[in-house]
Amino acid sequence: MSRYSHLAYEQLLPAGKERGPSQSVLDPSENGDHYQPEPSFFEWWYFDVALGDGSYLVAILHSSLYNAIDHKPTLDLRYYPRAGAPITAIGRYERTSYRAESDRCCVRIGYSQAVHEGNCYRLELHQEPIHAELTFRPTLPGWKAGTGHLFADPTTNRFFDWVVPLPRAYVEGTLAVDGRQETISGEGYHDHNWGNLYLPTAFRGWTWGRVLADNWTLIFGDVVGRGPSPPHVTPLMLACGEEIVLTTNRITLTHQDPVREPRTGRDFSRQLNVATSVGPEIKLMMEARRAMDALDFASLRPLFGWHPCARRLGEYAFYLAQNHPPATRIASWLLGKGSYMRWLADYDLELPEYNVSQAGRGMYEVMFL
Repeated sequence: MSRYSHLAYEQLLPAGKERGPSQSVLDPSENGDHYQPEPSFFEWWYFDVALGDGSYLVAILHSSLYNAIDHKPTLDLRYYPRAGAPITAIGRYERTSYRAESDRCCVRIGYSQAVHEGNCYRLELHQEPIHAELTFRPTLPGWKAGTGHLFADPTTNRFFDWVVPLPRAYVEGTLAVDGRQETISGEGYHDHNWGNLYLPTAFRGWTWGRVLADNWTLIFGDVVGRGPSPPHVTPLMLACGEEIVLTTNRITLTHQDPVREPRTGRDFSRQLNVATSVGPEIKLMMEARRAMDALDFASLRPLFGWHPCARRLGEYAFYLAQNHPPATRIASWLLGKGSYMRWLADYDLELPEYNVSQAGRGMYEVMFL
């Protein structure tokens, strides 16, 4: 059971402000560095690009991982070709290799960086075998749902924040994978998360996804808390062209067609259905077609996560066991584990108020903590 108050999960859009346009303008400093040296601090800047040939590129710059207490900056690059196995490039660095500014997005890890310059974001990514130089030009203004607090507990000063500086962007540049370089273009997305709590002590996991449907952009999430009746934080943004027309925390997300993912052993729902509870009617169905990623990681049971020393020993034991397959299942059962899945999905979107019916291909992720 969570030690946190149920009210801590109700800070995103307080009662009476459950819908409307973005509640406040996104300040550039909200996308800056928030680093704190305390053990449970984490922060990441996430970017992805849907390329014109049907492939995807994902880049995540971690100031400090949410599932490791060592505070080593980490660069995580993943390229998903239209067919075939994904290509992954992950580098873990010492803190001396990390530099960032607090007044804007300007993050450097080793020889890689993400920098907000003028009206665009420039990324230089270098981690063998993936290298890229990209420019993200926004086609929508930066956005956050209400306060940006997915979780905020005033009694403990613990929080988990989320902002979306680039809900949608035009991306162009160069990409080299295994030494083969090409000029690319596509549509991109960028969000930013940070907090100062050990996530598994407050959350069971989340589902997040986005849809780029011609002139329409939809972003949704369902962040599930802990407790006997787990609270749900359910942000959604709908935009038309360059205008955000709806921000709400009142949606329902239902799951259908349960199946087991073989690599993680996790049961998940192949079909997601998203609908608004208030405001303009939105109906979105996403059906998983291909697992882009499915992996396990250390996500210790709250019993271990509350104390930094216990967490450090538990994480060390978990990863040590990964080198000994017979011990992996025992360590996962005893210590707890997390699983992450990224899915390529078909979607059907209906917006009756706007006489819109669209179908296409999108992406969503499922996190188990």
